Formats: sequence, structure tokens, C-alpha cells
Amino acid sequence: MGQLRKKAQQLSRRARNGDRAAAQELLRHSVETGHGKLALHRFFLARAMGAEVRGDLARYCADLMTRIPSETVRKIAQAEAANARLYLQRGATDA
Repeated sequence: MGQLRKKAQQLSRRARNGDRAAAQELLRHSVETGHGKLALHRFFLARAMGAEVRGDLARYCADLMTRIPSETVRKIAQAEAANARLYLQRGATDA
């Protein structure tokens, strides 16, 4: 398995355990590798977890949102907000 994929898996595991920084790093990974829709999922997850998303990451995702139907964007945002609540709760109980 490639190093990038391994890193993404580790970050994903950390994010699912409430790590905001890992959620933001996952977004950066998706943007850098050109994963459009996945980047949008990770954008909404990172934001819902309280990570600050700025600069190139925010611009990339804003551009994606102009090319994806607004109903799809809304559904992704809702799903990731629900995931964020679960992940943050999981992280709080593990601490």
C-alpha cells in the first residue's frame, strides 16, 4: 500500500476519534490529490468539527460547490455534520 494511502488511513482513524487537526489534514490530502467530491465531504467534516478552513483549501472547496448541484452539497454538509457530532462525542468519551 502506498505511503499516501497509509497516511490517509491513519488520519481518517484519528478524525473518527474526534481529532480536528486530522480532519483538516485529510481535507488537505484530498485537495492535493485532486479528489473533488471527497474533498467536499472532508471540508464539511473539518468545519463541523471546528477546524478552521482557509486559503487554498477553502477556495478549492468553494469552486467545487459551484460545480455540484446545491441539493447534493446540502446533503453532503448534513451527513458530515452528523458524522462530526458522532466523532467528537467518541473523542470526548475516549479522553
